[in-house]
Amino acid sequence: MDNNHKEPQYGFSPLTQSYVPPQAKTSGKAITSLILGIISLITLPLGVIIVLGIIGFFSGIVAIVLSSLSFKEIKRVQVRGRGMAIAGLVCGIVATAINVLAFVISFVASFMNAMNNV
Repeated sequence: MDNNHKEPQYGFSPLTQSYVPPQAKTSGKAITSLILGIISLITLPLGVIIVLGIIGFFSGIVAIVLSSLSFKEIKRVQVRGRGMAIAGLVCGIVATAINVLAFVISFVASFMNAMNNV
């Protein structure tokens, strides 16, 4: 028997360092948009407190603006975060619309109450 006999190689190279492709960076604007959109939704039920209602309203508007800016950045620079930007946009739009609707309803109710007291 030949002691120098080796098993046949089938085209596999020995395991060395594994190659991990570099991950694309995530857009910071998309992340911020998502966070502000969530904050604007969280402050909705607490809108009775005027300060939190104002914070929710403006954070929703900023979430909308940042998500639109992040869409441009994602397309231009090829970064990740499109899903976060969409979620931030939706949260911002929903929260802002509900805040505006609540403001209009409270304004009309206050106006009607004042007219009945005259």
